[in-house]
Amino acid sequence: MISNSLLGITSISQWALFLGIAIILFGWIEKKEKFILAGQVVFLLLGFFAFYILITDQISIPQTNGNNIPKELKVLAFLKGVVVLAVFSLVSLVQKLFKLRYQKAGLYVLLIFALLLFFMIFNAQQMVN
Repeated sequence: MISNSLLGITSISQWALFLGIAIILFGWIEKKEKFILAGQVVFLLLGFFAFYILITDQISIPQTNGNNIPKELKVLAFLKGVVVLAVFSLVSLVQKLFKLRYQKAGLYVLLIFALLLFFMIFNAQQMVN
């Protein structure tokens, strides 16, 4: 895989995570449910994107030398985490739709997990090939 396409995948994912987090936080501050819903939809779309990348095997992992973990392996772990984030987002949307208990707790977990993934991909982008 060409390094530029790996950078493109990680950059799109990082910006989408930032956008989703920012929209949800703005919705909380302004108390607008539509913005929170839009942030959750961004996470779902990012999850579909990550699932597509994982299914099509667009990222190939090079041979490891010593104890270093290749950048591609970290990106694959990140993409699997994004798929889990999309599942969390879907669960949170179902809670909101059926007005189930612990809606806010589900949204808190979603945001914390999204922040962890954001810093995970930021760390992976800082690695030198």
